[in-house]
Amino acid sequence: MLQGSFATGRYTSTVLFVLSMLVMLAACWLPTSSAGIAQPGIPVLLCGFVPRIVSLVIYVFAAVLLSRQTFFDRRMKWMGALYLWLVAVSTFVNGNPIIAFSSLLFLASIILLLLCQYSANPVGILFTSFMLLGILILVTPFSLYLIPLYLAFGFFANVFSARGISASLLGLVTPFWLVVGTAYVFSCTETFIEPLWEELTDVCNVEFPGFSILLLLLLALILVVLLPASITFFGGTSPSKPLLRRRFSYIIVVNIYLLLLFCTVSSGAGFFYMCQLPCTAILTSYLFAKKESKLSNVYFVIVNAIIVAIATQSLCLML
Repeated sequence: MLQGSFATGRYTSTVLFVLSMLVMLAACWLPTSSAGIAQPGIPVLLCGFVPRIVSLVIYVFAAVLLSRQTFFDRRMKWMGALYLWLVAVSTFVNGNPIIAFSSLLFLASIILLLLCQYSANPVGILFTSFMLLGILILVTPFSLYLIPLYLAFGFFANVFSARGISASLLGLVTPFWLVVGTAYVFSCTETFIEPLWEELTDVCNVEFPGFSILLLLLLALILVVLLPASITFFGGTSPSKPLLRRRFSYIIVVNIYLLLLFCTVSSGAGFFYMCQLPCTAILTSYLFAKKESKLSNVYFVIVNAIIVAIATQSLCLML
């Protein structure tokens, strides 16, 4: 069947990579894809092409990082290829390299957070994970909304001992300490600190995004994956390994939380959506690898039809 050929195909990653390149090139060659950002002496195509290529390189690295992890089922190894395709058709919805770098930081931080379970030295992993979160807050202030996810995981996984809490707090404030210290030494506090403080205070404004066809398609892609995966997982067909079951349930919680942020914080919707894509890829991989039937093949076609519709709508908006 089509689903089985895709999930176990030897050339799935290669085919999806070629399709991703074609989609990205189509987006870059559109007349208005680089309008308004050209600088004197710099070709218009180069201004629109370079940021998208930088973003795509970051997302490819994130896909490789996601597919190389061993804390998920081996049958779900192709989720990195799926993630690459998901990103390729939606990255030009918001092809900002800063958002790409921020989503990579979030993915690396979440992976480290998951790996600290049953680790011989969770303190060092917690410090690194929260330090990446601190850097993420500096790069994208909307990451302040992600702090409850990390705290919930710490208590859920029972990794917050006295040393663990201290390491987490120290890791979180380390990037801020370095920035404040550097600004103080070079006497440029007004240049760095005041704008950062203003950005951190502005993220508290909650504003619901306006509805559009593209927004509805993005929501449909998430919901059509999230709901069946949650029902399948909590309906008794969850992974048999306790550690895998805990990590997978946390991925579902992360996906639901990011979905709420995507729907309520309009100014940070692009960032939250790109952070949610790895979680969506994991849930989709779980569904496709769990069982193959006529119904699952129909579901596979529906998911890919939504992805193609997102790509088409995004390209039409650029015309």
